Parts: sequence; C-alpha cells; structure tokens
Amino acid sequence: MALVATIALPGTTFGKGGGKKGQKESWAAGADKRKADYIYMEAMRQNALDNDDGFFELLRRSRDLDSTDTQPGVTLGYFYMALGQEDTVLASQGYDMMRRHFNACPSDYYSSIFYGMVNSQLGNTAEAIRVWGMMADSFPDKPDIALKLAQALQQSADSASLRRSVEVLNGIERAEGVDLGLTSAKIRAFMALRDTASTYRELDNLLASSKANAPNNLYAGDVFMVLGNPDSAISYYNRACDIDPTNGMAYYKRAEFYRERGDSLGFDREVFQAVKQDGLDIDVKLEIFTSYIRQLYADSLQQPRIQSLFDALLLQNPHEPKVRDLYTSYLVATEDYKGAAEQQEYALDGDLSNADRWRSAISLYGRAGDFPKALQLGEQSLKYLPDDATLMFYTSTTLSQLDRDGEALDYLKKALAAVSEQDRPLQSTILCSIGDVLYKTGRKDSAFVYYDRALEADPENLLALNNCAYFMAEEGIELDKAERMSAICVRQQPDNDTAIDTYAWIFFKQKKYVKAKEMIDRALVIEADDPQSDVLHHAGDIYYMNGDPEAAVEFWEEALKLDPDNKLLKKKVKNKTHYYE
Repeated sequence: MALVATIALPGTTFGKGGGKKGQKESWAAGADKRKADYIYMEAMRQNALDNDDGFFELLRRSRDLDSTDTQPGVTLGYFYMALGQEDTVLASQGYDMMRRHFNACPSDYYSSIFYGMVNSQLGNTAEAIRVWGMMADSFPDKPDIALKLAQALQQSADSASLRRSVEVLNGIERAEGVDLGLTSAKIRAFMALRDTASTYRELDNLLASSKANAPNNLYAGDVFMVLGNPDSAISYYNRACDIDPTNGMAYYKRAEFYRERGDSLGFDREVFQAVKQDGLDIDVKLEIFTSYIRQLYADSLQQPRIQSLFDALLLQNPHEPKVRDLYTSYLVATEDYKGAAEQQEYALDGDLSNADRWRSAISLYGRAGDFPKALQLGEQSLKYLPDDATLMFYTSTTLSQLDRDGEALDYLKKALAAVSEQDRPLQSTILCSIGDVLYKTGRKDSAFVYYDRALEADPENLLALNNCAYFMAEEGIELDKAERMSAICVRQQPDNDTAIDTYAWIFFKQKKYVKAKEMIDRALVIEADDPQSDVLHHAGDIYYMNGDPEAAVEFWEEALKLDPDNKLLKKKVKNKTHYYE
C-alpha cells in the first residue's frame, strides 16, 4: 500500500494530545511510560531542529516503550508511509498506526485530516467516508471537512452516496452562499444520477445568484453542451463574452463551439476576434491560436489566413518572445527555415543571454543553407555566452560546412575543454565531430582515435557508431567490427536511410552483394521523396555487382543529376561500367 508523494510529513503542529491528554494517571503507571513520554518530547525537539534521523529514531523508541500511546504511532506512521512508497509492508504498518490513532482519538484534528487524505488518495473510499463523516460531525463549522466528505461520497458513485453528497453540499451552500465550485459538484452528482430536472434547477440557482458573472455563464454553456442543447450553450457563451470582453476563455469556448459543429467560418471569425482583442491575455491568445494553427497549417490554402493572424499578433506584441517562438514553430512546419531563424533573432533582442534561442537561430540558418549568417550568429553568441560549449560546437559545425576546417577544429577543441565532465553525451558528440573533421582533412588514423573516444564517453552515440563504421568501410578495414557497429544503428533507427545506406555499403565492401542490395533497396524506399546522391551512387554500384548493369547506370545517372561535378560518376555513366576510386 504505497502512499502517493503529495502527503507531507506532519511537523510540530501535532501536539502531545489525543492518546496522552486526559491520561495523566497512566504516566505514573511505570517507568517505561514516563520514559516514553520524555523520549517523545525530545523527538519533537529534534523535529523542530530539522534532525529527521534523530526524530525518526526517537519516535520508534518512544513507541516501543509504550505501545498503548497512539500519538507517537500516528507520527511514526506518516514516516513509514512516506518511506514505504516502494515497500508495501512498511507502508501497511504505517497505515495501521494511523488508523489505530484515529479510532482512539478521532477529535485529534490534524492527525485525522491527514488520515482522511491518505484514504482519499489511496482510494479507500469507504474508510474515507467514515473519517470525513465523523470529522464533519465533530467539526460542523469547518466547510472544508464537509467538502471532503462530499467528494468521498461522490467517489463511491452509488445513488445513495451521490444523493447524500448533494445534501452535504447544500449544507455548505446554506452556510457559505452559492458558489460555482459547489454547484458544479452538485451537478456532477445529478448528472451521474441522470437527474436532468435537478441539473437545470441548480444552473438556474447559480445564474440567479450573479447574472453578470462570465465564469458562471461559461459553465452553464458547458453543461448545456453536455446535455445536447447547443442553442442554449452558444447563448451562454455569447453572454459571457458580452459580460467580460477580455475573458479569453469565453472566446475560446465560443471558437471551439463552432469548430466542433464543423462551422469553419464561425470558427475563423471567433479566433480572429479573440486574437485581435487588445485586453486579452497573451497566453490565452496563444492557446487559441495554437489550436487554430494545429488544425489548419497542413492546408497551404489556409496559410494567408494564418499569416494575417500572426501579423495582428506581432503588431500588438512586437517584443513578446512567446509570439516569436510560436511563429518560429509555424514557419518550421511550413519549411520556411530562414523566416523561422529571423523570428528567433527578433526574440533574442529582448534577451541576449538566452542560449536556446541562439542555438535555434544558428541551426535554422544552417537548415536554410545560409551558413555565413549562421556563422555570424555563432560568433556573436559567444560574445554574450563565451563559456557555452554547445554554442562553440554549433559554430564549429557551421565553419565545417564552409570548408574552414582548421577553424572548426579549433572551436571543437575549445568546446571539449569547456564541456562539463558530467555531460557525457555532449562530450561524445564533440569528439565525434572532431573525428569527422580529421577524416575529412585526411588525418584518418587520428579520426578513428577520436571516434573510439566518442564511444567511450557514450557507447550509445549512434552518429559516432555510424560514421566510424562508414569510414571503416571506405578504408576497407575491420569490416566485421564495422558491420556490428552499423547493425546497432539500424536496430535503433530502422527507418533511418543514412544508417541503412551505411549498412548496405559495408556489405558491399564485404562482397556480400545480395545483402547489400536488400539494404540499399530499403534506403531507397525510405527516401523516395527526397533521394540523395550518395545513396543513388551506392545503389548503382550494388546493382552492378548483382548483375544488373542497366539499373546500375540509371542510378548513376540520377546521382549525377544531384552531384554534377562528381568525376567518378561521370566516368561510370560514360562507360556504363563500375570503377573503384
């Protein structure tokens, strides 16, 4: 019986009442009882000093000396239940201690509160009802206790308990007045009982209590929607908007109403109206707008409508980074990477210390193919965050794309020196990139040393596994080891065309041409909509060695279209035969 983590241990609010109070005659019954009392008081002192270990041990000694006193037991019970989240036996012992104390001293307010909460959270509904019922009788001036009883009764879900919960809630309402929370709790019970007449009566009572209350009208609209009366629902949503034109939830409910009914024009109208409200909270606007974009962005015909909404939002909130971030996400989804990068630049204007936005902007300019701009941002970011290893890594990647490999290597070594020893994945990523640059610049032996170091730092670095395996295949060395490394990548990423292409190329180098063809065909299917020159080139070689020179030439021709300066491809296409480099 594990206790959920939200139950806190009681502190010094628990006095030495209950099991001790009124029993002074028992203290004199023996030395053990008196000693137990002294130890309990010392436990409370240690608790006040935040000495948890001492507190816990002293409680145990006090209870062992006098097992008839339930007060140390209930406090110890909380400890047992908190410590026993993974130990059902220990938690059960703690629960039994708490129950025993409640049965002995139900008027111990704070102990009983926690015992009731434990039962409610553990789903012990019958016991929760018993506890909250006894407490409600003992403390009739505590509406929170009565509300706990009503909640427990509704958890029971049988008709008698549901009707009793309504009676309890009515009692609170008579004392405290009409309240949306109380009304909604009663309506939940009436709906479970399928008592529509009582549901309508409660709604009327709520609305009569405060007609100019937007949340009450929104709730009424929700109830009418559940009851299948959309005409009444929209009238209450409209009333809520009229009462409070700045209430974002009112616009949201009204927009969702039209969306659920398939009224795209009404949905658009409400979204536009909500977004253009000057007084509406920006977070609410973004919530509405995000829902709108999620439904429409895939339709290219809707992009002008979405763009006009962004224009309105940006006009109202030109310096709000959240708007820029949402716009960035939308532009990425529509593959406008340069536009997305520009939005991240605007967002950075308000906080030049935001490393995530620097990384995002650099990466997006890279995806857009604007490597000079990406490099400019990388160098600029390090003026504000000079010790950020990730920004050094991003800058090095951009330099490598510009074939400035010496500078890229310098940044990578700086990043390696700056990265935390605990950040093994980033260490591994940097080491792998050093290996890539070294291989690219002809220092192949050193490259393999860095790949080994990358895999020591993070054996699950799939990029290091793949790159190392591919270059082993290119060099024709340790092909069995390369095959094992590549197999790991393919198992982990069975839809990754790059990993599968590597696997195919290793089989080709091993002269396992049938297996190579099986793998390259998988890669070709995956990237059918976005073919890559190197994969097509490999496919041509593999098909040629499988005895299909006509297909091989077709693959080489397609590869040459994508890589027109490749001399080896030109030679293969011209002579319609395979050549090794």
